[in-house]
Amino acid sequence: MRVQVVVELLPQRSTVCLSFDHADVTGNHVKAQLNAQTNVPFDLVQLLHGMTLLDDTCGVPHAPNVLRAVCGRGLLGGKGGFGAMLRSQGKGAGAKATRDFGSCRDLSGRRLRHVNQEIAIQKWNEEEGLRAQRKKDGIEDRELPVEETPSGIAGWHLNTPSWAEGFGKKASTRMKRKRKTIMCTSWIQARARATPPPNARRDWGCPRGRNCNYAHGELELRGEELTLYKKEQKEKSLREKDLKRDQYVHAIAPAALEADVNDAFLAGLRQRKTLQASQDAIKAELQAKMVFTPGDAKWGGGVSSVAGSWLVPLNGNVHVKQSTAEENATVEGRGSYYEVELLSAGVIQVGWADATFEADEDEGDGVGDHMASWAYDGCRQVKWTGGESAAYGAKWAAGDVVGCSVDIDAGTIEFALNGTSLGVAFTDVHATDATSMHPGGVFPAFSLETNERIRVNIGDRSFHYKPTDCTPVLDALVDVGTKAATSLVPTEQAISSNSEEEKTPPPPVHDAAAPEVDAPSLLTDILLDQEPAPSASPRLAVSPVQVNMLEDLMAFESIDALKALGMDKLKHELKHRGLKCG
Repeated sequence: MRVQVVVELLPQRSTVCLSFDHADVTGNHVKAQLNAQTNVPFDLVQLLHGMTLLDDTCGVPHAPNVLRAVCGRGLLGGKGGFGAMLRSQGKGAGAKATRDFGSCRDLSGRRLRHVNQEIAIQKWNEEEGLRAQRKKDGIEDRELPVEETPSGIAGWHLNTPSWAEGFGKKASTRMKRKRKTIMCTSWIQARARATPPPNARRDWGCPRGRNCNYAHGELELRGEELTLYKKEQKEKSLREKDLKRDQYVHAIAPAALEADVNDAFLAGLRQRKTLQASQDAIKAELQAKMVFTPGDAKWGGGVSSVAGSWLVPLNGNVHVKQSTAEENATVEGRGSYYEVELLSAGVIQVGWADATFEADEDEGDGVGDHMASWAYDGCRQVKWTGGESAAYGAKWAAGDVVGCSVDIDAGTIEFALNGTSLGVAFTDVHATDATSMHPGGVFPAFSLETNERIRVNIGDRSFHYKPTDCTPVLDALVDVGTKAATSLVPTEQAISSNSEEEKTPPPPVHDAAAPEVDAPSLLTDILLDQEPAPSASPRLAVSPVQVNMLEDLMAFESIDALKALGMDKLKHELKHRGLKCG
């Protein structure tokens, strides 16, 4: 059978109800439970029933009787009567509850505010990891929930003294702990109906004003509701952004958009077809120029010449600006020389190539990348042949003049920079023999990277630095059939590149040995504005030109008839029509 004992604590004048599971309750039982709840030692408590002092071993009356528990003497530690003094001062000052209990001491003699600060520091150290994580997640201190303390007072981690009036966890403080954690509905509705005037207070629109316990905007909101509010605002911003993007992308009906895409695609195909046709026409024109076709050209005081194009692009997008009439160039016999003036100082490969040289823009193969070509690159200070490079020469700059000389008899190729010889670059150089598909000899050739520009001089005007043991490449262009009419004309050409390309003159076809022609006499007649030619220029062998007519492939009715032409002849016909063949 359970019994209850009601005890009034003095001098606190608070009442507690003790419950026991047996009826024979003694004074010791009551003191034990009081000690567990109030930490007051046994020997300091005296039990009274009315005016009778109860012994520790005798039974005590049960409820509804009321016992009184009196502390026999003052507690150790603390200042005797300090709490009563503060309470009386607080009441005398205006009947207000006092908070000045931080200066009180506990049973160990420490002031309560010092104990509270020690607990706060310990909690701060324990939450260091949480603070770092909150900073990483972008959580503000205002978003943290209100700290729960035993006293119900924010920042006070101890229990309130029994004499501190008006404190403790009461139902009336629940709303106070939740202040500013919920948005004010009246404030939201008022601002939705009307726009606040300039310099309006933050609580404009709320009928409660500053006395409102709810938050007026994000600046006042705190706790978990602030986190949810920020999340909602972020999602709202993303939705608006997606809506604007969808309106921009799908502003036109899908059917109309699909039609526009198809029209743009067809327009691109037409433009590509037109560009391809233009490129095919240019390529056909260049292929036609590769077959030497004599023609009249005028220069100077009515002096005419018979010549074809001497500068032909093998690959790439090349712009050639010719200052005068064109010539056809090939080199046979002893040393010959031409100059290249650099208008830009990028990747340019200048040198020589024979008639079997083939360029490939897609693979990036230019002069020096083929076995039948030899080149010098002053930008990278290397020499090239057969796709292999080796250190050679000095670094060039825009405005420099590169001299290129070849001696077929000695089998050597040499380069010079601004008149200073860089030494023999290649040895054992041999020109290919003439065949039905191509002529023999070695040709000036050069490759340019994108946006690079050069100016080529093959001897129509005075060289900047002409070696004494070489003749200009132009001397090889003298046609024996034009001795009276004088076939030499100025051939300086400026070349610029929009992509990597290779330039080499088209090979003429030779079918007979040419007689020797006195080159100085011709130069004296033609170069009216140039310096006199050297007194002892060597004689050059020049071959007459033969025009090859193309076959009408449509006249052949079978594959066997085409095979009868021979593989070399068929390859030659296809190549001149701009078709690739293996």
